[in-house]
Amino acid sequence: GINFGGMGGRPRGGMNTGGMGGGNPFESIFGGMGGATQFNSANFNGRQSCQVVKGGDLQMELTITLREVLHGAEKTIALGRGGGTERVSVKIPAGIDSGKKLRVTGKGSPSPTGGPPGDLYIKIRVQPDPEFVRDGNDLIHEKQVPFSTAVRGEKTEVTTLEGKTLKVKIPAGIQPQAKLRLKGHGLPSGPHGPRGDLIVKILVAVPNPKKLSDRQRELIKELAANGL
Repeated sequence: GINFGGMGGRPRGGMNTGGMGGGNPFESIFGGMGGATQFNSANFNGRQSCQVVKGGDLQMELTITLREVLHGAEKTIALGRGGGTERVSVKIPAGIDSGKKLRVTGKGSPSPTGGPPGDLYIKIRVQPDPEFVRDGNDLIHEKQVPFSTAVRGEKTEVTTLEGKTLKVKIPAGIQPQAKLRLKGHGLPSGPHGPRGDLIVKILVAVPNPKKLSDRQRELIKELAANGL
């Protein structure tokens, strides 16, 4: 359609048909070309030809450690902006899980029509830890103990995710793959939520025959002779 916006001042209203019977006819139609204009950036069908739209959203992935899940973290990410780089600070809440998304408002792509920018969505990926396996808010840690400890029972040391050393009692006669639960030493359920547990899975070490001393071989033979 024909667009008369901008022919004399700021575009505002629709067409004004008043005053067509007298005075300057061009002044009646075009508002004097210098006063308040009678057209905006609309077509005759009434639809706006250029709508203000929000910019597009951006997606990215951020890898964090299990210890950052425990304590929460603040990470800085770099976003390309034209020929430059914008650095954005992102707070990672404690207890977050892999696959969760964080939204940073207004850090997406700019609007092509001058509207608000889009948002930035950050998908969290928790890096596997060599010592701990996550199971919800619980942590699973494998602890290897000697055969003699499994038979007799004694205390052993277990290191938690935050680096604390705990003394743990191994019951006499514990079986391989048995689990001991340490309350409150897992991951938090949220920034202020309760913590899960640390589950210690017991592995019984079988001695390497090639590394046994003569005395150890004799003792094993004695054990075997007595039904062990």
